[in-house]
Amino acid sequence: MKIWLALIVLVLADCAGTLFLTRGMKQVGEVSTMRPQELLRIARRALRNPLLGLGVFCMAIAFFMLISLLSWADLSFVLPATALTDAVNMLGTRFILKEKVTAMRWLSAVFICIGVALISLN
Repeated sequence: MKIWLALIVLVLADCAGTLFLTRGMKQVGEVSTMRPQELLRIARRALRNPLLGLGVFCMAIAFFMLISLLSWADLSFVLPATALTDAVNMLGTRFILKEKVTAMRWLSAVFICIGVALISLN
């Protein structure tokens, strides 16, 4: 039970981090030049964006959950199970970021979930 709870926290924290970072970078804007003055301006905007800080915080939670999981369960379960982040990210991409997700990508998310279910069987 502890392993599944940690996995859920890892997946949700990783997905939240990814979505916050993506939304924050869209607000900061595109990096279209390599001129130092322009890069500094973009860096200042990025450091002031609260979504980027929140995204990094969520990713840190996911990282520490991964470290915990690796000490509680076999690597052969933990690493494939973290692929659930891809399936959950697809939900966030579709419903939070409002991006189009093709049927083939939805099908791949279903296969990921089936794979995790299979590796969790004894």
